[in-house]
Amino acid sequence: MKTHPSSVWNASSSVRSTYTQDGGVLLDVEKGMCYSLNAVASKLWNHLEQNKDGVTFEDLVNVIRTNFEVTDGQLESDIAAHLEKLEEMGLVRRSSPVA
Repeated sequence: MKTHPSSVWNASSSVRSTYTQDGGVLLDVEKGMCYSLNAVASKLWNHLEQNKDGVTFEDLVNVIRTNFEVTDGQLESDIAAHLEKLEEMGLVRRSSPVA
């Protein structure tokens, strides 16, 4: 499913996180699964985690754009793929865009 720019993303409440200067680690306490994150993914997760009401795709792109140098087309594609993977793993959920 293609990521709509206005889709709202939320981190799962069953996930705990910890961060280092190199990235981070997520623990899904319901599934007992642990995941490692690189620096970019950690920045994304931290932003999701801090915004309990959800974050739009555009917001996430802007957060990464201000912290890392990457072309816009590649950035949007990479973030969309990462969010969709997190969604498949049950670590985030997507809400329909607000009209």
